[in-house]
Amino acid sequence: MHVNGLLHQFAGSGGRDRVDPFTPLPEQVQLVACAEYQGRGKLLKECRYTAPDAAPRTITHYEGRYRMQVYEALTGRLIGTQGMAGQTSVSCTPFVKEGADSVVAEAPDDAALRAVLGPYARGARP
Repeated sequence: MHVNGLLHQFAGSGGRDRVDPFTPLPEQVQLVACAEYQGRGKLLKECRYTAPDAAPRTITHYEGRYRMQVYEALTGRLIGTQGMAGQTSVSCTPFVKEGADSVVAEAPDDAALRAVLGPYARGARP
């Protein structure tokens, strides 16, 4: 994920941004952020699906837990580490493909990433 690109995108529909976060030239990159999955947080929702000609299916959504590490791109020096949660609410989609029950750990949306990484991009440490 490119912090500068992420913070300068235009908000799109559905909480996702429209611009590729890797649009800046590599020599312009000053920070690099890495998100490491740490495990599941709280249960958000269980979505149950039934169809007359298919086995029932459940998709269980949990809040994901992540550790964000921000590095100076030129030197690789660690600038900061911060924990953050994935999305805190989900909706059950009206349709799903057939398959086995599954568990989903939700990732942070673009707005949450900007909120956590914004201070680093502006030169302030949270």
